[in-house]
Amino acid sequence: MDPLVGARKLIAELVKAEQIEVRRAEIVGRDLAKLIETQRRAPSGEELEIWLDDHAQVTELYASAAVLDELVFRHLVTAPSVPAVEARHAALEAQLRDDPTNADLLLVYADWLQERGDPLGELIAYGVANDEIRFERHLKLHEARFLGACAAHKNHLKWRNGMVRAIEGAVLTPASWQQVLGLRVCELLESITLERGFSAGDRHVAFGLDETIAEHAPPTLRNLELVAWFEPLPDKLLQRELRSLAIIGSYAITIRSLPPSLETLRLRAADLEHNGPIAWNIRELEVALNAPVAARLEAAQLPKLERLVIVDCGRTVALDTVLASMTLPALRQLGIDGGEVAAPTFASLAQLPFARHLTSLALTDLGLDDDSIRSIVHTCRSLPALRQLDVSDNELSREGLALVRELPVDVISRRQSKRGSNTERRIRRFAGSRMHVAEEIADPKAWRHAGEDGNLRWARYRGDDEYELYVSTDLERYACTCPSSIQPCKHVVALALVAERNGLPSASDHALVERVRARHPWLNEEPR
Repeated sequence: MDPLVGARKLIAELVKAEQIEVRRAEIVGRDLAKLIETQRRAPSGEELEIWLDDHAQVTELYASAAVLDELVFRHLVTAPSVPAVEARHAALEAQLRDDPTNADLLLVYADWLQERGDPLGELIAYGVANDEIRFERHLKLHEARFLGACAAHKNHLKWRNGMVRAIEGAVLTPASWQQVLGLRVCELLESITLERGFSAGDRHVAFGLDETIAEHAPPTLRNLELVAWFEPLPDKLLQRELRSLAIIGSYAITIRSLPPSLETLRLRAADLEHNGPIAWNIRELEVALNAPVAARLEAAQLPKLERLVIVDCGRTVALDTVLASMTLPALRQLGIDGGEVAAPTFASLAQLPFARHLTSLALTDLGLDDDSIRSIVHTCRSLPALRQLDVSDNELSREGLALVRELPVDVISRRQSKRGSNTERRIRRFAGSRMHVAEEIADPKAWRHAGEDGNLRWARYRGDDEYELYVSTDLERYACTCPSSIQPCKHVVALALVAERNGLPSASDHALVERVRARHPWLNEEPR
């Protein structure tokens, strides 16, 4: 855009918005165009604010520097008409590959690039300064240079200090991955998140993906996350010098080997296959512990593991037995987050081989109440090295927390829920999409013929139709005579809700339970 035209439009927009009072707007516009020609660049918002305040034709200025900055970008900044210089500094770039998070070193590099007219220098400077507005403007202005044909994938690029730090959720062909990884702004890439699917449209994407990324990712790649992943694992990528690996999905996973450089492993899988006994030299492990995975981890050799987090522990898992079987000489931090953990597990913590070395213990989102916390406090008194205890997201009252705070440790409690909240969260996970319709019929009046017999809740539901059903307290066994093909049905979920919220009388109706079992025998063969 012609500087004079752009300057006049900027002043006209200020006048129209009543952000400025001037005697003759055309003179201010003409002088602003001359300023641009003299400086050979558009002023910043702050520079324009000072210039307008000093101009003889301006009587009042109300616009802030931020508003002026936006107007300058809109009316006075244009994409360069000639290709910008691409400057390279081999020694500095080698240092950055060794230390990609070094902001001071990046600023030295940015200054050197700006001195030579390379726009990447300004992008890095804005990134290090966390100046998001100028960063986005500069990126947009030079989008063709920085992103080229990969601009369509820019929403998957996560930036830090003016360079792409991570690529997340991009479902690309191998050829597109090669293009993205070849961008100069991706030369300090540290993390990739891959989401995999095997629909007909995804097969051509998956084929060759592992080899392409392994070959073209920069040496700074240290973190890999595989989401919704199933066999096979990207073995070529796992030969890179990774520090962190996450495998998240609901399928069985076969791990042939881990990179020797790996320090952190996050694992959520239905089952874990491994060539021979597990012997990993990782420092941190976060694992969702269902029964199959727990069986694989028994007798695992983890000699360097310092931090272990058990997530969503299955109710059939004997956690204390699994932990006692593992070799964990370096363990200092243990976390148990969510799931169903039997009370004896907490009581036996002090007897575990690594217990005397534990410095940090996190027991979060486990539904702990004032009764259960007493035995835990007693156990913690037997842990001589313990310095920190996290009991967040449980169901402790003020009295329960006061009991915990009598311990000579740093107690963390970010939030406590009301009594029964953990059970409701468990029912919500069990219900899935049926929760909303179950809430609509969870009126105790519709469940008058109902009772609790041991760990089994049974009922005859009377609504528009009449059905018989039961559900176990652990939600493992359930059945209903309704014709729904979606399990658990809304009646089963509603019965679980009514039982938890309102309670059921102790009573039995063996004939009802047997009638339901006869209708749906397959639902009683295996736990859900």
